Amino acid sequence: MAFVVDENTGDITLVQGDSGEIVIEGLPTDSNYSVYFSFYNEKRIIISEIVTQTSSASFVTMFIPASLTNLLVVNKDDDYTEYYYGIKICNENTGYEDTMCINNNDIGDLNAVKVYPKKVEGIINE
Repeated sequence: MAFVVDENTGDITLVQGDSGEIVIEGLPTDSNYSVYFSFYNEKRIIISEIVTQTSSASFVTMFIPASLTNLLVVNKDDDYTEYYYGIKICNENTGYEDTMCINNNDIGDLNAVKVYPKKVEGIINE
């Protein structure tokens, strides 16, 4: 699987069209929260997004399907393209929303995703 999360920076490196998973820890356990994971471009336009529920657990494992990373396009003449990601937790009952800082990043830091071009089409054609 060519989907790697750097444990020190939180940055992701992947091959377009490959799936992977990311573990999000340190979540509040006082209630059930929705956890959103989004890929976005340099203009801050969301490319793809998934959501899961915490069920009051302190962590979730989010599976990132190939159909989402396939939307992260690398131009034919480029070695790779850089995108970004964000994680937000929300509670519909209280209206609570919080964008999470990854690892030791500050509020203004970006979470980078380096995307290399796909090498093989594979079996999922969406």
